[in-house]
Amino acid sequence: RICFRGDDVKDSDGAVAVFQELSASPTTVPSANANIAYGCIPGNQTTQADAVRAYVQAELRSLNETWVLIPKELRPPEWKFKRPYCRLLKALYGHPESGAHWERHLTSAVRSIGGAAVEGHPSSFYFSEKSLLLTVYEDDLLLSGPSEAHSSLWSALKKVVQLDEPEPLNRFLGRAHDFRQGK
Repeated sequence: RICFRGDDVKDSDGAVAVFQELSASPTTVPSANANIAYGCIPGNQTTQADAVRAYVQAELRSLNETWVLIPKELRPPEWKFKRPYCRLLKALYGHPESGAHWERHLTSAVRSIGGAAVEGHPSSFYFSEKSLLLTVYEDDLLLSGPSEAHSSLWSALKKVVQLDEPEPLNRFLGRAHDFRQGK
């Protein structure tokens, strides 16, 4: 795993670099709880999937270019440069703007397959044609709604975002979930 060292960033003159004022809007615990509650309605279910290497799926669209020093262990043997730098094109973990760029990328992908933002619930989207609710926290995606509609939505989403295989909800936002039928 490679991370951008955001603690030591300089501009071309050697001064501390200044980045755009971008921010991500991660979901909230109440939004995640509402999603899970929706999945508990008879006939519904909740499934989850992780975005594979989420941030680097998004392009880094900074106002100013970011150049990174390539560590010795990652340089091809044929490179004879003493301190090679390459332009950073993807939103790498650790870069101050990466979270916002990933969120915009994912939001665009979700909207392209019919998801509409849920007012008052950041990073939550509703698919009215399928009655499905998608809630996102960073790279963790939580989907609730009619059981028979899940596979088609996950398939559509996998065409625009790289995802691991969806699975029944077990752990989200650091909480374990165990569902049992009542008596």
